Amino acid sequence: MRVYYHCDLCGRGVAQLELDAVDETKLGLDCLTAEERDDIISVDETGIMHIKTLCDRCVDTLGLDEVRTMRSSLYSRIQ
Repeated sequence: MRVYYHCDLCGRGVAQLELDAVDETKLGLDCLTAEERDDIISVDETGIMHIKTLCDRCVDTLGLDEVRTMRSSLYSRIQ
């Protein structure tokens, strides 16, 4: 399954993964509530999963350095 991460603020593509199966724990999705899941994750008609995140530029602009640290931790779990 293809997974795309897009910046929720500027729309820029952040990352793309090609996975045999989606492991929600490795992607960090297991801790989301149903409402957060509905807001952050969508699957299009072709089966591609889209996940909203923040790009580095928007993280810098908003002064949210802890988001970058958290995201790096999730990416290292996937690989």
